[in-house]
Amino acid sequence: MKKKNYFIGACLVLALLSCFISKEMSARSRKEANGVVIIEQEEKKEKQKAIAECGFLRPMRVSSFISNPPFGWTEDLGRNQLVSRGFGVQIFDALAKELKLRYEAVGYRSYQTAVNALKRGDLDLLIGVYTPNTLGKGTTTIYPSMFTNVFTVYYPKQKAFSVSSYAKLAGKKGIIRREENIYPLFSSQITDEMDVSLVNTAKKAFEMLMRGEADYLIGSPYAVEAELRRYKLHEDIVAADHVILDAGMYFVLTTNTDCYKLKNLLSKKLAEYVADKSAVEKKLRQDIDSWGNRFRQDEKLEVIGSKYSSSNSQTTEEDDDENYDEDEDEDEDDEAENTSDSN
Repeated sequence: MKKKNYFIGACLVLALLSCFISKEMSARSRKEANGVVIIEQEEKKEKQKAIAECGFLRPMRVSSFISNPPFGWTEDLGRNQLVSRGFGVQIFDALAKELKLRYEAVGYRSYQTAVNALKRGDLDLLIGVYTPNTLGKGTTTIYPSMFTNVFTVYYPKQKAFSVSSYAKLAGKKGIIRREENIYPLFSSQITDEMDVSLVNTAKKAFEMLMRGEADYLIGSPYAVEAELRRYKLHEDIVAADHVILDAGMYFVLTTNTDCYKLKNLLSKKLAEYVADKSAVEKKLRQDIDSWGNRFRQDEKLEVIGSKYSSSNSQTTEEDDDENYDEDEDEDEDDEAENTSDSN
């Protein structure tokens, strides 16, 4: 009888202990759940606050390349109203719609002017930067990259040569388009045996290739293809088989405005957007087609003194470059300002 009472007592103790533990766990679960709710509410408030300060009370100011289709270019709407267009701005537009952000795509006449505006806080976001860490104080990079671009060598079809390494470029004259902003990517690879210089505009680069004034052009297949279609030279100038470099293109925020608080939100949405790489690639290809179609009524670019052109017809040598060449005088002033900022 005594053992039976002990057994009953032990069962009661275990039952009470189990009930107590259950209540404690339930209370802890409710507390943790409430904690999650509180955190989510705080994150929501922070998001609303950031958007209210930048993108709602005033539009976010964004810009991109000056003359580098399909990735980006500046377009003049008249009365000196410059707007930024292209693939990069379209990506940002998709993110802005998700976050319900107001923004304006601001155009500039030189890339360095846009960089300096970003560092001062006159511009909130610059799109398509290859070397964000070189911009200096006043900026922060959004990860991941919006796109991983690749680069190869282009030359006249009748002067093709093997390009399996940088060594194959030794002793040849090379050019890089200033508008692509890629020279810093290659500067460490350019040896004393390589003669590489910067040129303004795709038209000038193509003319130099066709006249034999340059042996090759280094560039992005997307950017070069877009301009070859514009000038109807895609059968005269061709790409090498090898990719010689790839590099990410980034969104860079200023740290001198309230838009800096949107960094994490933009990073999250950008990662979601670029996750489907095939869809991003398809969109870029469509933009190349769209750019070519803009000039479908134009005649093929014919070059005086061409060594390789399939046609002998001649045109004026006047260089009707794209609307927004890099203004060297303006760049020199801006570069001086940039140096001063870094110091």
